[in-house]
Amino acid sequence: MTDILTLLSNEFDGKYSYLRLGKVDISPSDKRANIVFLMPEDVFDYSFNSKDVECIKETVKKALGGAYSVYCKFEKIIVTEENFKSSFIEFMEKFFPLISANTDFSRVKVRIEDKLYVDFPIAENLHRYMETVSFENRLKSFISEKFAFESEITFNIVADDDLEIKNETVARQRYGRTVQVTNKKSIFGKESELLSPAVHIATLKGEGQDVVCCGKVSFLKYYTRDESKRVEGKRFYTHYYTFSISDTTGFLNVFVNIDGEIPLLQNGVDVVCRGRVNSRDDKSSFSMYARSIALCTVPYALIHEQTKPLSPPEHYTVLEPKQYEEEIYSQIRFDMGDPIQKSASPSVAPTVTVAIRAIKTERAFVPYEIAMVSLEGSKIREYVHSYLKVAFTEKSDRAAFANEKGYASPRLSTIIPDLIKFASGKILVAVNPQFVLDLLNQTAKPLRYLFDNESRSVSSYSANGDEARKESALEEAINIAKGILSSEN
Repeated sequence: MTDILTLLSNEFDGKYSYLRLGKVDISPSDKRANIVFLMPEDVFDYSFNSKDVECIKETVKKALGGAYSVYCKFEKIIVTEENFKSSFIEFMEKFFPLISANTDFSRVKVRIEDKLYVDFPIAENLHRYMETVSFENRLKSFISEKFAFESEITFNIVADDDLEIKNETVARQRYGRTVQVTNKKSIFGKESELLSPAVHIATLKGEGQDVVCCGKVSFLKYYTRDESKRVEGKRFYTHYYTFSISDTTGFLNVFVNIDGEIPLLQNGVDVVCRGRVNSRDDKSSFSMYARSIALCTVPYALIHEQTKPLSPPEHYTVLEPKQYEEEIYSQIRFDMGDPIQKSASPSVAPTVTVAIRAIKTERAFVPYEIAMVSLEGSKIREYVHSYLKVAFTEKSDRAAFANEKGYASPRLSTIIPDLIKFASGKILVAVNPQFVLDLLNQTAKPLRYLFDNESRSVSSYSANGDEARKESALEEAINIAKGILSSEN
């Protein structure tokens, strides 16, 4: 699979070295190739354009012989301190268990700027061991391959007696993508093939992977093959099993060739399987040809905890909510029509109105401004409003203006936790709420956050129509809020 990246590197002299492969699906029978490329957020937003897309597609198509239909999708690699630490801990426990067991990950400091800076405390004797096993180079290579980032590693050397040396690793990952099953008892194949941690079914990327997955057995069936189907010189199995396993993140269909039976394989038991992953006919899910299976204990609670959407951090101050005061906006034409009659005292359920301004690019809608306004009882309580860093788009004064805000213009991925906290538990109201939720969740889901608000649409007339769209997102969100309050009178 990685030959695609080598091909592009050779063809363009390393120009696209930042690209990483996601899911790759090449179907020789259909002469069709579907490839997902991943790239850093900066490159995706600022420098990658339609010309690059065409160059990459044509190169891949030429390499496949020209007869293939090639479909490429490009997605951002979103790096946060949390998802880096999760992958970092998993990397340490897999390749450097001794160092992992003696690293206090709560004291690891991560800074994400033009490079990814990592600083963590380590005992002096373990630091000498790191040098022996080329730890720093391997960690930098891992960061480059997974996140497409250059990195700088610094070590805070402490006295040997400041850290207790442990000989066994302790599973620390809360948000990792693997889970260590226990109490394994082999029922088919070799148990030695099942030593690796199981990966979550939802993280399977594509055909050809050799992986370990675990889950609860269901839909178990046992079949006998027709002896007339034997082919000379080809291995023939007299029986086969099919069943599904579920680990709370998804389902995987498993296929086992066998000459006898596996009496202990029953519906409802927990198993861990190793085998090769194949795409199913609809290309949207996978199956596994298992070569080893064991009964086991699956820590479903841990899997659920690892993969559930996160609550935003308690202390997150990139975008501070501001108290709403009517007089702030009196000079920028918010008061359209009669003022709200406060004497009516309408009672509005906790609601947040949302307005987004976005630019349509070749690949997606890119938001450059967002505003949320909170309503409780009979009042507009507070609001959040921000311009967002986006790609410089030709003939887009709005995008240029947003980017020129400098430090005051964060990325959407940076303020996602703030927006989730602000909207949590409230009905989301917008001119097109499904578009708003989809746009926000495109960025939120890779960060393991999720906007799951109930939503309600409002007509563009209620938001003062096209006239409001000419103003800021904040003005539109406030006008929607005023319309809701007026309708309650």
